[in-house]
Amino acid sequence: MWYLQTNILLRLLIACGIMILLSGLSRLIFKKDFSPKALIFASISVIAYVSWQLALFSIGYMLVTFIFARILKPLKKTRRFFFVFFSILCTAPFFYGRMTEFFPQLPVIITFVGIAYTMLKAVDAMYFVYYTEMKIPFLTYANYLLFFPTFTSGPIFRYRDFQKVFNKPAELTADKFIGYVKRFIRGMFKKMVVLYFVSAVFTFLVGTEKHWYISILVVIFSYLFLYFDLSGYSDIAIAVGSAMGYTVPENFRRPWAAASFTQFWRNWHITLSDWVREHIFVVLNGKKLGRWASAGMGFIVMFVMEMWHGFTLPYIIGGVYNGLCLGLENLFGLTTVDKRKMKRPVYVLRCIIVNMLFAFNTLLMTVTPEQFLEILKGFIRL
Repeated sequence: MWYLQTNILLRLLIACGIMILLSGLSRLIFKKDFSPKALIFASISVIAYVSWQLALFSIGYMLVTFIFARILKPLKKTRRFFFVFFSILCTAPFFYGRMTEFFPQLPVIITFVGIAYTMLKAVDAMYFVYYTEMKIPFLTYANYLLFFPTFTSGPIFRYRDFQKVFNKPAELTADKFIGYVKRFIRGMFKKMVVLYFVSAVFTFLVGTEKHWYISILVVIFSYLFLYFDLSGYSDIAIAVGSAMGYTVPENFRRPWAAASFTQFWRNWHITLSDWVREHIFVVLNGKKLGRWASAGMGFIVMFVMEMWHGFTLPYIIGGVYNGLCLGLENLFGLTTVDKRKMKRPVYVLRCIIVNMLFAFNTLLMTVTPEQFLEILKGFIRL
């Protein structure tokens, strides 16, 4: 991912560190929240600090999609058609960026950093206007789409949630500010220290002769690499956003304690799982589904989530793999787990199985096909 590049990562983290101090001290000492104009200026400044091309593209994308939302609001007879049409247009840069993975000869005419997350927010705004028939103010929408703490890697704000905190930022106390700074430091520690050592151990294990215990360790460290990478950035985004008064939704909630895949995806990259479930699963099939329909939709939802990450073969395989895991769980009625009614050894065993099965999926994104096959062969070597 782009933010793992050392120079860009340092730029972003430095900017976030400066902003958490400026916003926090301003709100504590002067009791002044960032005005909407100041916030949008701060977001554009941070994005431009990372890449001025990215800033230009982001502003243009924000303006175009805002026009879509304004056109959609007063429509009556053609409302559904333009809702679908504008939602599809919002995804056009995303799909163009993915097409360059297959066709390198296509010109990279725009910067696509963060477009996967920005696209989801733009589509959510179309949903908001379509279902509520409410007008979206320009400054609210501009800040929503360009809000820099969550711009590149989430967590994914839904418009209705952002609007609430934007209109009434949460009060900041000294204790809360200290807590946010601690969380920012924790996120930095995950990204800059823990991830470095996990990556070093993982690289060493991948290059080691494979036996069953080495293969198991490779799977575990692949899982840890992805977790500390994503959760570390989420901690930073939540800390910075919350210090500014905008309560950013949680993205990870002890996924290792999930005893079913349904619970796991409600605790791992929570905002993405919720977005896909709300905008695809519920819209297409409603809230009450039979067992077979739930299994089929579970497969589709997981496949869509993997394709959102990339249109390459590993993600296709990962989509099928995760889709089968979730679909079969729905089919056999294993989605609900009551910890209080389950013996602890059984509960712990199910948590291990669920997390290890997911960890196999992370290998597809962290090793080459040849290394993946070698790791699988290691499981049968004593």
